[in-house]
This record gives sequence, C-alpha cells and structure tokens, in this order.
Amino acid sequence: MDRARLEALEAHIVSLVEAFARVKAENKQLSQNVKQLQEALRTHQREVERLQPDREELIQLRTVMQTFQKERDLIRQKLEQMLSTIEWLEGRTHAEGGTKA
Repeated sequence: MDRARLEALEAHIVSLVEAFARVKAENKQLSQNVKQLQEALRTHQREVERLQPDREELIQLRTVMQTFQKERDLIRQKLEQMLSTIEWLEGRTHAEGGTKA
C-alpha cells in the first residue's frame, strides 16, 4: 500500500474511534436518563397507589350524592303535589263556605 492510502485508512480509523467514543458517551447519558425516568415512574406509581383509596372514596361519595339528589328531587315532586292538593282543598273550602253563607 502506498503512503496516501495508509494515511486515508488511518484518518478513517481515527474517525471511527471518535464516532465510537461519541456513541459510547451518548449511550452512557441515555442510560442515565433511562434510570432517572424509571425512578420518576416508580415515584409516580407510588403516588398513584397512595391516592387510589381517596379516588375510590370519591367515587363512593359521588354515588351517595347522586342518590341524595334523586331523593331530593322526589321529595320536591311530592311536596309540589301536596301543595297543589292543599291549594285545591282550600279553593273548595272557600267555594263551599261562600255558597253556604
């Protein structure tokens, strides 16, 4: 091999070594990032697990509140019916009282 080809080969090898070093450094940084993300994920998972009972309680409370709202609406309807009946009875009482006098 002539000298020019050897120098080109050497330059190519140096370039490959430098690229390998960059890839190795990037891989190390990516590995650290993965570890950080895994730890963050574990932290968030523990937080979700910690909040799960609160979430379940909120669901139960929402169900109770919906039941109370339905009962409240039913009571309101019954009271409106009773008021209507009382008004009707009062109207009849006044009408009968007026005709008897």
